[in-house]
Amino acid sequence: MIDLDESLSGFPVVTLAPGELLVQEGSQCDCIYFLHSGVVKVIQNDCEVAVRRERGAVFGEMALLLNAPHSASVQCVEPSSFYRVDNPRAFLQDHPELTWFIAEILALRLFNLTQYLVDVKAQYSGHDHIAMVDDVLSTLLHQQKTTVLRRGESRRDTPDY
Repeated sequence: MIDLDESLSGFPVVTLAPGELLVQEGSQCDCIYFLHSGVVKVIQNDCEVAVRRERGAVFGEMALLLNAPHSASVQCVEPSSFYRVDNPRAFLQDHPELTWFIAEILALRLFNLTQYLVDVKAQYSGHDHIAMVDDVLSTLLHQQKTTVLRRGESRRDTPDY
């Protein structure tokens, strides 16, 4: 287990009030944030998709790794503070323990999403529309590094789930 305070001690702590946005969906910045204290909600396309209160929860890592705009907004539910890491690529190259920390979070998200889709597939087996779940699951399980499509872009007529 990493000691966030030790690993991030040289970085500024940003404090926000309830209702304030940490990151805005569609925006870009060269930083990532680690939750120090508080509670936030993650909102994508005006839909609340998660609430995070775990110390060390990371935000902005997908935009950083994919070199893309933020895929969701992060809004404070209560007074919250975050470590702000500017120039995160250089920092993460010099701090492999935090790189592994982020990789484990991303792997867990993918694992949970895949498990959910497998459960949906099992619950609806025999239904005609389950083929879509097969396509999504297959894509998730076999996705290799490619360019990231921006919202509204498409390489073909059917979406690549």
